[in-house]
Amino acid sequence: MPVYPDARLITRMTFFQREALLPEAATGTVLVSEGQAVDIRNPVARGSLPSEHIIMDARPVLGSVNDAALRRLLLVKEGAPVARGDPIAGKDARRGRRIFAPADGAVVFAGEGRIILQTRPQVVTVEAGVRGDVTAVYPGRGVSLRGSGTLVQGVWGNGRSLINSLRLEPASGLESLSPDSFDSAYKNEIVITARPITARVLQVAEGRGFGAIIAPSMSAGLLAQVQRLEMPVMLTEGFGAIRMNPAIVALLQELDGLQATLDAAAVASFEPRRPQLVISRRPGGEEEPAAVDTGVALRRGMRVRSTRPPFTGELGKVIDLPEMLITLPGGLRTLCARVDTGEAEPVEIPLANLELAGR
Repeated sequence: MPVYPDARLITRMTFFQREALLPEAATGTVLVSEGQAVDIRNPVARGSLPSEHIIMDARPVLGSVNDAALRRLLLVKEGAPVARGDPIAGKDARRGRRIFAPADGAVVFAGEGRIILQTRPQVVTVEAGVRGDVTAVYPGRGVSLRGSGTLVQGVWGNGRSLINSLRLEPASGLESLSPDSFDSAYKNEIVITARPITARVLQVAEGRGFGAIIAPSMSAGLLAQVQRLEMPVMLTEGFGAIRMNPAIVALLQELDGLQATLDAAAVASFEPRRPQLVISRRPGGEEEPAAVDTGVALRRGMRVRSTRPPFTGELGKVIDLPEMLITLPGGLRTLCARVDTGEAEPVEIPLANLELAGR
């Protein structure tokens, strides 16, 4: 029975489709038409997100105060505009126990131990993110685009996105940098590290204003912190202390300094969307876009990636698909593929642990 592995594409040159859409809650207008050529920074849709109400419990900070006392502790007038991070309630605006605005907006209610902030409507502009052609228009939402270039898909993202230039970490690693906000190196750029993310790396990234991070892995203990970050974070290998596969490192080294689109999409079981890095490039010379095999049965010659120990993250080429069950070192008997990973001898990897990796 043929096996249809998942596909995670890592390819130097391919054709790809990308949807550039407004958030679901937004209402807006599409700015381009079908068949139009667009560049990475071209706006393709513009709209606005409606305001929402954020309810804050004041009692853990200010104590059990009655309505009159709570209103006296307000540091802003009801209805007056406030910015994210402004102190909005407390005995003193400069010190002591205070409540801070979680977003831009205005305080519209104070009472019953609660403060309600109404956020400002947010204007949203969606850029193409790739250099290519508009293949479909979704009125009020956005467009579908077709382009060519390098595509590196990850295994996890924190749901953020960014368009900016790629920047490799220093040879000594990101942990060797000072978290000095006055140093502009790496500021707003998509920074690539071949080492796992640590708490120190996050401190450096926030202090120096990184635009985004692409890393192989991180401890699951950092998950909540990374999910709260405004900067996109994409993992290429998974959770744990896994270093980036040398083949991916070599490919990203070729792209240092180029403008790229990082869509660190949060993977959902009901969506085919994956976190991915796209570098728009047109084929040059003998370089032709690869036809990527997805949704097809595993066969000899396919490029695959191992998703579980002991070969987690290894890339290689299938050289044989034995029909007999293979006994693994742990005693498990299962169908395997023989994969050439570039080492002296091919390795046997369970079919269930393989995904397609493009080329």
